[in-house]
Amino acid sequence: MKKFLSNAAIKFQRFMYGRYGIDQLYRGLLWIYFALLIISAILGRAVDYRIYTILSVAGLAIIVFAFFRVFSKNIQKRRSENAKWLVFENMVKKQFRILRDRWKFRKTHIFRKCPKCQAVLRLKKIKGSHNVTCPHCKENFKIKVL
Repeated sequence: MKKFLSNAAIKFQRFMYGRYGIDQLYRGLLWIYFALLIISAILGRAVDYRIYTILSVAGLAIIVFAFFRVFSKNIQKRRSENAKWLVFENMVKKQFRILRDRWKFRKTHIFRKCPKCQAVLRLKKIKGSHNVTCPHCKENFKIKVL
């Protein structure tokens, strides 16, 4: 049995040679698939069978696309897709980080956006009017803390 599994692993490695393989977009698609599967199981049975069907078909399309990407030989296109996914993923993570920090520092700091570059700045919660310099674009602006 051990030799059989070893030979199967070698054959699979040879098969995957020159193919794209697993990346962050594949993992993201799997998470989306599982989320759709759970939502369709909960909502579809309780609300309407059409919702279950639509979500199931969408999940199936996502998982088929994910496996297509894994076995694809067009590596450049898969890399560019993954790069776009990483930009989107980092944007979403940044928003959640900002929300987490706003909650974590809600008693000691305030958060304001720079009027020029829209960067979110964390400022000490000291009452009064203050001049602030953005560390990213060096823009000076006034804020008022109540």
